[in-house]
Amino acid sequence: MQAKDREKEICSRTAGADADSRVLVMTDGAEELGYVVVSLREAVLYIHEFNVNGRTDFSAEKPGMEEIFILDTLMRSAASFGENNGANHIKTTFPDFHNFFKLRKFDVTETCAETPMSTIVHYE
Repeated sequence: MQAKDREKEICSRTAGADADSRVLVMTDGAEELGYVVVSLREAVLYIHEFNVNGRTDFSAEKPGMEEIFILDTLMRSAASFGENNGANHIKTTFPDFHNFFKLRKFDVTETCAETPMSTIVHYE
């Protein structure tokens, strides 16, 4: 499957994603480690879904150390993508899981986590 076809297929089954959403993929050589589905709307980067080794739900079972590393890398990649495309805020479309976002200084509610872009992307 071509990359754009796969991106379209992933977005079509991801809650909150639309035709303008993007899938950012993390690889180690030829091996895919995970991806994150994001959208940009009115200067806000929305994170719709993470997928690490086929796992998309991290609420029931705490992610292991390798999964945390991949999730953190994907979140930071998404923030960089957002910053490069005019976003000044990050917001998830799902609740925090095991304080993943809270530990990264996001404001957390029962339904989402959010923060200014400057929490993740810093200029010196």
